[in-house]
Amino acid sequence: MLEKMMENHKILIAIPIILALLSLVLIGFNGLEQGVDLKGGSQAELQLLGSVTPSELEDTLDAKLNTNNIKVTNNGNNKVTVELENNINSSTFTSAINGKAKVISYNEIGPVLSEEAMGQIYVAMIFAFLFMAITVFVVFREPVPSVAIILAALCDILIALGGMSIFKIPLSIASVGALLMLIGYSVDTDILLTTRLLKRREGTVEERAKNAMYTGLTMSIAAIAAMGILFVVTKILMPEATTLSNISAVLVIGLIGDILSTWLMNLGILKTYIDWRQSKKQEKYNVGSSSSKNKSSKSKEETSEKKSSLKDKLKRKTEVEDDEVMNKIQEELEKIDNMEESSGKSSNKKSNKKQKTKGNKRKAKKKKGKGGK
Repeated sequence: MLEKMMENHKILIAIPIILALLSLVLIGFNGLEQGVDLKGGSQAELQLLGSVTPSELEDTLDAKLNTNNIKVTNNGNNKVTVELENNINSSTFTSAINGKAKVISYNEIGPVLSEEAMGQIYVAMIFAFLFMAITVFVVFREPVPSVAIILAALCDILIALGGMSIFKIPLSIASVGALLMLIGYSVDTDILLTTRLLKRREGTVEERAKNAMYTGLTMSIAAIAAMGILFVVTKILMPEATTLSNISAVLVIGLIGDILSTWLMNLGILKTYIDWRQSKKQEKYNVGSSSSKNKSSKSKEETSEKKSSLKDKLKRKTEVEDDEVMNKIQEELEKIDNMEESSGKSSNKKSNKKQKTKGNKRKAKKKKGKGGK
């Protein structure tokens, strides 16, 4: 499976990006449901009296209160939580209940408080990404892996928000906390993968990616299993714990998106980057070796040209019969011959030394083998 992924790594990069873009489109058309703590409104906890059911209470409030989006959540033990979109006076709400329930607590959240909460959420998300980016750049000091980690975390958040839009999970302070936790989970697996591929040198790239995948998938699956169990328990045994169920649902969706963004997109980007870096090194090596060969060939050509020119001069001087000039030319020719002989001897000595060292190593191995026997 991993071998196929490594072969098609450039194609697999597009899958998480497409999911993130689809999530953006879904959020734009379907929107995100906001909790009372963010959009403002009224929230009350009631104790039902007699044989009144939550649906009957919801119908009564809907008929007597001039408000929209009345949400009644059954908390068990004849207790319910009522959320109203508009701010309604507590006396008006009590009269609307008409003796069907007893008010345990009643809170009104104004629009000013909700705007402040949303502003704090935006600031928290911006600072989370900012400090994450700074930490990643300081650790790796390479732009491509750092941008890949940040892009993977961004895709995780968008996929989680898209899941919240589909399953009508409200955007509240609790769910925003889950999104911030998700950034930590995402960066953890991405840094694990990047460290294994770039910092370590043992084994091939495929082997290092395989080891990182085993560790990262074990972490992600364990977290998904824990959050899934929490979601089931809160929904069945503790329906009043809506905060825990929302947090667990957001984390499960985001961790599934993290598996896709880490092991499809981030792995593909890193594999492409490593291949590009190796090709650059190979090009530099080829250029260096070719330049050295050119230099040696040029020096040989120069010496041969010099030698031929001296021989031509020697022939010409023999016709004139100038003894001093002839002696000088012969001396220069002898120097060139001596230089060529010395270079040939040095190369022969190097080859002889290599052969001797290889022979000594073989003898040493034979001696060790005889001693062991």
